Amino acid sequence: MFKKFIIAYDHRVDKKYIDKITQYLSGSNIEYSVVEDDSEGNDYPILAYKAYNKYKETGASGMILLCGTGVGMNVVANKCDGIRSVLPSEEGSAYFARRDEDANCIVFAAGKADERYEVKICKRKMIRILDVFINTEFLGEERHARRIGQISKIEKGGKL
Repeated sequence: MFKKFIIAYDHRVDKKYIDKITQYLSGSNIEYSVVEDDSEGNDYPILAYKAYNKYKETGASGMILLCGTGVGMNVVANKCDGIRSVLPSEEGSAYFARRDEDANCIVFAAGKADERYEVKICKRKMIRILDVFINTEFLGEERHARRIGQISKIEKGGKL
């Protein structure tokens, strides 16, 4: 079960999203630490990697990342050793990501992508998805554990 999250977000994310998440976590008695971006470029790869390093340093049990589309942060998170990240658009994806893949990172689209498209999620829906993610246990069946082992081998450059 999740006991502590590392949270990171880029410059396109409305602070109200972070407030909503931290309020939910506090109400659920889950610790959290927010990684602030102090770089000039506010580059999401650097920010996601800072969050990952803090995750490792503190022994946190999960990460919550937010950026304009969620895609960039999700890609970076899945490059980090031991991270299985998901960008769910609804509760079912969060449920199966936890139950079957033991996902330990959740990413949300929470900002304006550009002048043509806005892809951010509704804050209420985001909390519903986060609630499912946090409260779903990894099933731990042999086939799921085997597949996670295969993912880990791929991550480390090994052969299957």
